[in-house]
Amino acid sequence: MSTAAKSISSDQLVTRAGLKTRVNVMLAVMLLSVFMTVANIFIVNVATPSLQRGLHSSFSGVQFVITGYTLAYAVALIIGGRLGDRFGRKRMLAYGVAGFTITSLLSGFSSGVNMLILFRFMQGLSAAMIAPQVLALIQINYVPEKRGAVFGLYGAAQGLAASTGQIIGGLLLHWNPLGLEWRTVFFFSVPFGIIILAMLPFISESKSAVKAKLDWIGALSVAIGLLMMIFPLVQGQKEGWPLWLDGCLILSLPVLAVFVWYERRIARSGGIPFMNIDLFQQKVFTVGMLVVFLLLCSQAAFFLVAAYFLQMGIGFTALQAGLVILPMGMGYFLASLFSSKAVAKYGAHVLTFGAVLSIIGFLSLAITVQATGVTFQGYESIPALLILGIGQGAIAAPLTNTVLAKIRSSDIGSASGILTTGMQVAFALGIALIGVIFLNTMRYHADTVSSEVSQQLRQQLFAISHADAQNEMVVQQFRSCYADFVRTNDPSVLSASCKINSDRPEIHSVFKASIKSANAQNYTDSFQLCLYVLAVISAVLLLLVLALAKGNRSTEPNGETG
Repeated sequence: MSTAAKSISSDQLVTRAGLKTRVNVMLAVMLLSVFMTVANIFIVNVATPSLQRGLHSSFSGVQFVITGYTLAYAVALIIGGRLGDRFGRKRMLAYGVAGFTITSLLSGFSSGVNMLILFRFMQGLSAAMIAPQVLALIQINYVPEKRGAVFGLYGAAQGLAASTGQIIGGLLLHWNPLGLEWRTVFFFSVPFGIIILAMLPFISESKSAVKAKLDWIGALSVAIGLLMMIFPLVQGQKEGWPLWLDGCLILSLPVLAVFVWYERRIARSGGIPFMNIDLFQQKVFTVGMLVVFLLLCSQAAFFLVAAYFLQMGIGFTALQAGLVILPMGMGYFLASLFSSKAVAKYGAHVLTFGAVLSIIGFLSLAITVQATGVTFQGYESIPALLILGIGQGAIAAPLTNTVLAKIRSSDIGSASGILTTGMQVAFALGIALIGVIFLNTMRYHADTVSSEVSQQLRQQLFAISHADAQNEMVVQQFRSCYADFVRTNDPSVLSASCKINSDRPEIHSVFKASIKSANAQNYTDSFQLCLYVLAVISAVLLLLVLALAKGNRSTEPNGETG
């Protein structure tokens, strides 16, 4: 072999090695980006009770920490995709990761809940710049026959982030490095962002050849409409539902109706709308979006109330709470791995199987909580949570392909944007709606629970002191105290009615123990009711999944009827 031939061969090997390195680095960037943004939601979720105590916040304030992120994510997602198409996906991914990293750092340094909500909103905007670029890079850089495997890794990264996020959050709060407490859950994303930014130079830039004009009016109108809907649902409990919040909630519907009208008008005039509303004329897509909405609503609701039940009610640490939820994450992850093979064999009926298991899981967990009561240890819920996780994973993993399977190739980008946006909106609404149910149930049960605990308190006070008149005053003060305690929505602060006039430490001790006992019972009862509500939602979801399976059989690919 000549020297020239050897040189050419060597150059080819170097080129192939360099190309393989770039592909591997790009895959690592995409998977790390997905893991960082998804895990963040679940890590923060398990830390919500610690956040509320640390920031002396109301329950609604903590809800906004979550919904602010998801709402910003939802509204800006399609904008992020359009900006990537126009100005470069690599560039927008870099901006998104840098913004996410900076806002994670700023969130950790927040001095109050309002500041944290602001930074979380900005973090959601940054996440919305990341997600569409990752999906676009997969479409552009992988041939169709390899794209399925990459999307499988993409889904696995999401499943891994969801299943480990609760544990990561619990471990961070348990280790409490440098005494940072809840702040560590936000600092966790910073090194991930730095690593991703360091690898970005190895990724090639790409843009869309079509310079589409962005529909800013559509984006603004849907953002205003969603904010007008979600803000009252979160804030109404704290404010006592004043007239202006009722009006805000009611007016959100005509605002969203105007958004739908405007989007259709743009589409019919030949423009590119923010959302292609006409896609909802396809039955499979509409039913699929309803399935997405109910599934994500129930998931968001469950994770929030479970964190509060386990930590505020039962008294578990964040790590213990994460370990309790772990079987659900494991079931979800396993179902995600095997769902593609199951769908290939059984079709959309895999979703039916998942919906049935979800109903069984929620009901089984509710029965378990009822049987154990305030003595709940966690291990009793393993079977129910494993079933629930498998059921939720069996629905979630194949859902995207099922919903988009009948969409024409020309509409796939718009449909994907609506689907992903709908997921985030559903997550935000799930948090808001379950908050209304959970808080109202807590307040409704407050008098009943305090009455039951009062009997125990009387007996304990009588054993300490036989002064019946004084004991009865303490008992009545306890009932007044607990009613005020539930209505304040801030478990870190006791109202003035909770300060008893006694110089005997044993009386103070049984008084505080009674508040803790009443709280545990109230959280247990309220959590149980929420589980039954989620079981009902899953039953509705089952009906929709059956309709979705029927719709997939009755239509031909690309949305054309047979």
